[in-house]
Amino acid sequence: MNDSTSDFKRDGVLILPQVLSSIRIKEIINSCESTLPDIVGTRNLLRFGWATRLAEELKTHAEISSILGSNSKVIQCNYFSKNVDNNWYVTLHRDLSIPVAKEVESEHWSGWSIKEGQLYAQPPRRVLESLVAIRVHFEDNDEDNGALQVLKGSHRAHSENNDTMVCRVEAGGAVIISPLILHKSSKLKSGRRRVLHFVFGPHHLPDGASWPNADHTNQ
Repeated sequence: MNDSTSDFKRDGVLILPQVLSSIRIKEIINSCESTLPDIVGTRNLLRFGWATRLAEELKTHAEISSILGSNSKVIQCNYFSKNVDNNWYVTLHRDLSIPVAKEVESEHWSGWSIKEGQLYAQPPRRVLESLVAIRVHFEDNDEDNGALQVLKGSHRAHSENNDTMVCRVEAGGAVIISPLILHKSSKLKSGRRRVLHFVFGPHHLPDGASWPNADHTNQ
């Protein structure tokens, strides 16, 4: 286990600079703008080939690969676009729901809901502990344009150190978090903030549950 992986397991958060080049970021922005015109957010980007290809590209990055392990698959990709006209505050929370193909009869699953036409549920904690989210940033991100804030270590069941960390990152960089970490973001004061939020998980789910869109995620 390298230092980055150890830090991530301990803190539940890791910032990686320059995961993607400026040229690659421009290409991705063009793909976003052509497929998602005038939209502030969506959960369903894996229907686009450019998003699934980018997920596979991220898995080839040495430090990301070490954190994800060899058996991970992309299971979700969200897009968030904040600017002064489309601005919001996100309260402290954990990401507890995952997309699933169909409901299962199990006491270990709860919180069934439909979001953008997709079924979501809260799985057993062991599933959530196996997930990793990778947030790719299109712009430099700091306190002025709604940088993510996390409580370090709060992803662990018993954590004694919950220091607040502002996730400052440059364009082309990535913020890697455990979905179980407590996190929030403020309204931006200026500029804009565009983020692709990928979630990676295990190939198989317990209790007969399964991921949706298997053709997108078996890569």
